[in-house]
This record gives sequence, C-alpha cells and structure tokens, in this order.
Amino acid sequence: MGSEQLMTHNFRTDMHGRKQIFTSEPEINRGNVLQVLEKAMNTHRQNRAEEATLEKYLRGIQPILDRQKKFNADVANNKIVFNIANQIVTFKTAEFAGEPILYVNRRSRKGVPKKIADLNAMMISEGKPSKDMEIAYWMFTCGVAYRLIVHDPNVGKRAFLDEAPFEMFVPDPRNTFVIRLNDVSKRVVAGVNYVYQDENGTESSIQYTVYTPNVTYTIQGSAAGVGKIVREDRHNFGMIPLVEYPCNPVYMGAFEVVLPILDAINLTQSNRLDGIEQFIQAIMVFEGVDITDEQLTALREQGALKLPTTMDGRSSRVYYLNEQLDQSQTQTLVDDMYQTVLEICGMPSQGNANTSDSSNNGAVIMKNGWWNSEARQLETEGMWKAAETETLRIVLKICDETNRLTGINLSDVEPKFYRRSYEDLLVRTQSFSTLRSAGCTSLQAFTYSKLSRDPESDAMQYDEYQEQQAQALDQAGGAAIGEDDLPEEEDAVGVATGSSSVDGTGHPKNSYAVCPVCHKTFKKRANNQRYDRPECRKKALRGPGDV
Repeated sequence: MGSEQLMTHNFRTDMHGRKQIFTSEPEINRGNVLQVLEKAMNTHRQNRAEEATLEKYLRGIQPILDRQKKFNADVANNKIVFNIANQIVTFKTAEFAGEPILYVNRRSRKGVPKKIADLNAMMISEGKPSKDMEIAYWMFTCGVAYRLIVHDPNVGKRAFLDEAPFEMFVPDPRNTFVIRLNDVSKRVVAGVNYVYQDENGTESSIQYTVYTPNVTYTIQGSAAGVGKIVREDRHNFGMIPLVEYPCNPVYMGAFEVVLPILDAINLTQSNRLDGIEQFIQAIMVFEGVDITDEQLTALREQGALKLPTTMDGRSSRVYYLNEQLDQSQTQTLVDDMYQTVLEICGMPSQGNANTSDSSNNGAVIMKNGWWNSEARQLETEGMWKAAETETLRIVLKICDETNRLTGINLSDVEPKFYRRSYEDLLVRTQSFSTLRSAGCTSLQAFTYSKLSRDPESDAMQYDEYQEQQAQALDQAGGAAIGEDDLPEEEDAVGVATGSSSVDGTGHPKNSYAVCPVCHKTFKKRANNQRYDRPECRKKALRGPGDV
C-alpha cells in the first residue's frame, strides 16, 4: 500500500533559523559599500531561499505535492496537504497583534500623557496596527521581519489628512536584511533593501538601497554582482531607518522546528487515503474459474455469478485481493503527531479539551496548553519591545526635528500589549475600582486593570469628567458634606449607624449613591451629598492628578 514511502521519504531537516550577517567594517562609506554588500549577499541568498521555502509552505506548497510512488501509482497516489503551518501562524499573529499595540506612559511626568496620546494618534493615522500584524505574520513565518521609517515628504502640505511627520513601511524580508558589526555589540551598521526591476522578478536587473546613519546609497546590480553606485543621498539623520524584528534569538519561524512532523502528517494522511482507495479499487481474483471478457461484462451488469466445481472436487472461488489499513491505529499516530506539534509550537490544545466544565476564564488559561501559548507570546513580546525601542527612537527624532512632538523622552514610552481580551468586563471594572480606592491614578488604574485599550486617552477623559463634576458641585453651593455636617448619631466616616427611616433630620430614606473618588456605594445623609467621606471631597478638590 505504499508503506515503503514512510521509510524512504526525505523529511526536511536542513533549516534551523536565519543567519545574521556581519562585517568587520565599523563604518559603511562610498569606498567599501560595494565590497561589504557583495559579501553580505552571499549569506543573504541562503536566508532568502529558506524564507521563500517557509512562505510557500505556509501557502500550502509543501513537499507532499512532489511525491512519486514506486508501486501502485496507477491505482492511487493521493497528495493531501494538512496545512497546520497556516493554522499556527494565523493563530499566533492574531493572538499577538490582533489587538492594537499602543504606547503607554512608563513614568509620571507632567504633560507626558497628553503627548503619548498624540503619539498614538499619529501611529493610528499611519495604519500602524495593520502594519504590526504584517510584521507579526512575517516574523512567525520566516523568523524575522523589518520596519522602514522615513520622513514624510508631504509633511505640512496636507496636515488635515496626515498629522504624522513620518511614514512607515513593511518591506518583504526575502529582499531585506541588516548588516551588523562583528564585535560584542553587534550593532547595525547598514540596512539593505532591494527590488527586481524587470517584470519577471529575475536577477537580470536589481536595484539595491543601502541605508547608513548619514547616507543612503542606490546601487545598480544584477545576478553577476552588485554593480555600481548610481545615487548618493546625504541626509545626516544619524540613524538607520530600517529596524529588524526577530521572532526569537535564533531567527526561527513559528512552525520551522516541526517541519519534519508536519511532513510526516501529510504523508500518513495521504497514504491513509491511498489505502481506502486501493480497498475500493481492489483486484477481483477468479480461482478455478475460466471467464471470458463477455462473461466479465455480464457479471458487472448483472452482479451475479455461477461458479462450477473443479476437477478435483473443490469449489471455485472469486474474491478481492486487498489488505485494509488499520484506521484506528493510524488515527492514533496522527493524533499523537498533531498533539506533539501543538506542544512544541506553544499552541493551545482544542481537540481533547473538556468543554463542559464550569471553569472560569482565569482557570482555563492555566490548562489545555493556553498558558504554554501565553508563555511563548511573552518571549516574542520581549523581542518585539527591543525592536520597538529602535522604532520609537527614530519616530521621536523625526517628530522632534519637525516640531510635531517635543519634550518626550524614550524612557517615557512603553509599548502595551492587549491579549486575553475574553476576560469578563465585570472583573476589569472591579479591578479598576479597587485600584482607584487603593490610591492609584486613573492612568495606572486603566493600565493595570486592562479596562481600556487606549489608557492614555481614556484617563485624560476620565480626569476631565471628574474635574467638571467637582466644579459643578462647587457652583451648586457645596454639595458634599463635611465632618461637621454629620448628625450626632452617625459616625465621622460617613457610615450611618441608625435606621434607614426618616428620623426627623430630613435625611433621605433608603437613598444610596456611588462615591466618584473611592467608588464605594454609600447611604446618603443629605439629598445633595456626593462623596462618601470628607477625605474623598478633599481629594477631588485638590485636582484629578492627586486623586
């Protein structure tokens, strides 16, 4: 049935991450750029071939499609692709960058939250969330991705359409790489992107763009070599606008480590279908029966056959020559390989999970592989933050040079990831109230409770609302009571100790409210009472930043 294919199939085991490209030149200039680029391309071509293979694998162009059977190829040669690689990359991309990755305030400095909110608005105007998803797609597919940040040539000309003084692009990693200095720092000395200038995408004409801190070189080349410098643009920006986003320290794709198992699953499932097809198309054997073509045709039409007795007295036999595959054992093998793929790649297990229990969201995240998935995302998150710091360094310098966003330091900004958005809203609101009651600022409460996807903007709106409410109370003649306003039978913290009925003092009966400062539900002792305790009123009057 083709079982020999399982032993002779050549599973891919020659890819183990991309290679970093190094040079011994501490500075790239006109005198050495061609030589450095020529040497770098030798390593990049190997990386490019592997990245192209991984991208094709993701799209379903996998080795099983090239299978050639040695036996019974005329009966069955099924080539089935179970595209688990696409499942892995799609899940990880959606989980990591499905929610917009926004910036939050890392430390409290006056005026910084407003500027970070403006920075987020610029990123939204440039479509950063969609670009982040594209970067995540290439990261989990090829093991590395890139972001290009340049000055917006139309800045100031169409401010009503685009308030960001920069532009961001996601170049194809198969045509992009960075060159690092071969020392302990491994700092990037140049970034390279190239395009094929002919319609067929061959190497007959290639245009290289080499980015250095102060000069951008345009080089014309071909398959024979890098050619010559055709343009040199001096910008004196002081930074390389090409930022590298590795998926992990070894630049390995999300499904690259399990390629042999994925190939084995495809092969097993294809052979499994071959077995079913061969069983259906089994050869009919006539033992002790001499049958003509006309009789065989009649047999197919009528579906019945009379068998004679042989000369030695034995009965004749007609049967199918087949051997059926044990489907239960094959399914056990496939399930085991699939579960191994999920565990190695850090994917949650869904097939064998118990979906009828009463576990809440916090309990589910600790079982069925979800915590393993979260741990892998935390690893990627650390790599992303390091690259995002370089992106912010470039963006903030462009904003500073164009006077669009000044007075903000790199240490003020931190990227914030929003995953596990399936948690109950009630849990988040309760966490927000608890944090506010503990003395946290509104920004800290929004950030730590994950109640908001844009904590900077929502915190400012929240503080403005609280300030408006405090001013409205003052204008209404002092709605909050102080310690001297409390009746004698009530304690000084504002908690009624007597009955809820009217006691002749004019206090409302069974009237409750929520304090806007401590967020506690309290019993009102006057119709115009707004705060639970005098301390709450004092905090509100001091201003939203101190609440």
